Amino acid sequence: METCDECGYEYDPSTYGQITSRVSAAAWAAADELRTHPAEATQRQVADRWSALEYGAHIRDVLLTIRDRMVIGLVEDNPDFKPMYRDERFTLGLCRADTAGEVALELEAAAAMFGRLFAAIDAAALERPVRYGFPNPAPRTVLWMGLQAVHEAEHHLADLRANLTRTS
Repeated sequence: METCDECGYEYDPSTYGQITSRVSAAAWAAADELRTHPAEATQRQVADRWSALEYGAHIRDVLLTIRDRMVIGLVEDNPDFKPMYRDERFTLGLCRADTAGEVALELEAAAAMFGRLFAAIDAAALERPVRYGFPNPAPRTVLWMGLQAVHEAEHHLADLRANLTRTS
């Protein structure tokens, strides 16, 4: 079974029924942290790590990106996705005006949108093949993308919390 070396997340297809609830729980927890610590959320504690706000924005962006990629995976045969340019979103200043309150609201909305879409996909369609480029280009399925959404939300919630712990 595929596992994240950093956080230990296991891409276990048998957890299919937990995908929407786990994505929602992680997104809502991240939103709560941002609302509770709005000033601290903007500070980068380590130069090569994002701030808590940036991690929250990344979770939001990942959920929306995976949601859109799922639609493509349901419509196109064996699609190959372009990168989401996660680092460039910050280096280009595209999230510079985001506030903790705005990102919190958008995280909750992104999780809700992801959950509704994922819940609408029938079991057979979850096995549709896609080619996913992250973390390494490989053949995947629409179901794997759901598992990736859980991984991204939970992994980066931990990063977000770790950054806020450093400021306390």
